[in-house]
Amino acid sequence: MYAIYDIKNNEQCMGIFNNREEIARYFNTTANCIGSTITRKHKRKHRYLITKIESEEK
Repeated sequence: MYAIYDIKNNEQCMGIFNNREEIARYFNTTANCIGSTITRKHKRKHRYLITKIESEEK
């Protein structure tokens, strides 16, 4: 699971997504581009931070 935070708006959570493909559709880009953004810990459009949420499934 992944979360998107709006850094310029008090780090408000913009959404929670199950996979990178859903995030890619949200930003109108590819899943590989989103994966690169997450790996490098860059902000998307200098505003949105995408982080991976660790699931506690057993």
